[in-house]
Amino acid sequence: MEINAKLDTAIKFGAGRYRQERNLLPELGEEFARFGKRIFIVTNTRSWAAVSEKLEPGLKAAGLEYHVEMYGGWCSYEGARRLADAALAWNADEIVGVGGGKLVDIAKAAGEYASLGVITVATSASTCAPFTCMSVMYTEDGANKNCWRYEHELDGVYVDLDVIAACPIRYNAAGILDAMAKKIEILNGRDDLDLADTKIDLYCAFNWASWAYDVLEKHGKAAIEDNRAGKATELVEDMTFVNVAATGVIANITKSFNQSHLAHDFYYCARTLFTKESAPYIHGEIVAVALFMQLFYNRTPEQEEGLREYMRSMDMPLALGEIGIEPTEENLNTIEEFMRPTRGVIQTEEGYARLHDAIREMV
Repeated sequence: MEINAKLDTAIKFGAGRYRQERNLLPELGEEFARFGKRIFIVTNTRSWAAVSEKLEPGLKAAGLEYHVEMYGGWCSYEGARRLADAALAWNADEIVGVGGGKLVDIAKAAGEYASLGVITVATSASTCAPFTCMSVMYTEDGANKNCWRYEHELDGVYVDLDVIAACPIRYNAAGILDAMAKKIEILNGRDDLDLADTKIDLYCAFNWASWAYDVLEKHGKAAIEDNRAGKATELVEDMTFVNVAATGVIANITKSFNQSHLAHDFYYCARTLFTKESAPYIHGEIVAVALFMQLFYNRTPEQEEGLREYMRSMDMPLALGEIGIEPTEENLNTIEEFMRPTRGVIQTEEGYARLHDAIREMV
């Protein structure tokens, strides 16, 4: 299969079905049966342990045949091809990704290679990946490669709130900051957007992102405290919907292209240039540290201290050294060299100078 790197102009809003409820796992057999009888599940040991006890009886009751494929690598083209071949050899009707961002991303990629529909079951609210029509692709060693955007939506996205409430707060807190990043990154270099000079899809995404930011700024810390206690409260429900579904729609409206700029470009920089150093840290943690750079670049540095206090309450990393990257002048210059040609940087001397200073905001 040849990968089409051309940006598809069609907007895919997300998923044919989205369910987010308490004690949802026992009902997923009936949900999966809508799409086929032979279900190829891609997961890992930790994610499967979080769902299998309640999920498997429902699969059996629905008369489904299912195969569980454990996957421990990065979301790579090679890994996706191997999974696709295994799914086809097993005569699968549907691929189901169970887990966090990299697992659901590789399930989507495997489905694309195999020309099969894909369902995702999120085990954390750490990212909007369960809902987006794309995958972030890496080398098999974990260096960032590119993004693979798909020409169709997912068949279904399912989130059991009891699983989310039992998830370590690190993952859900990272998801909150990744969701809040969308408003800050869409602004990229500005302090506001005007409809008169903004395309309507981006303007819509920005306003939805602004709403998401406000909800999480107001309720995110309390949701994480409920998460600490393992309680599937209304606040945890709201946080999950914003992190996964609402932020996924924002990404899909912008074709997973214009909703991210410097903070996500730094994430790709970290994975590419500091692959081993950044490996222990998850997506939203790296993006969150880079939001200080993005805020400075937006000419809104006065917002940085409030963001630091917010992140500190959730035990989030706050600086480069806390995500494994020593803030030496050599490393800062390396980051700057990587970031200069990215599309979010104004390609002028003034733009480069602002980037130079903005990178130092992560120290």
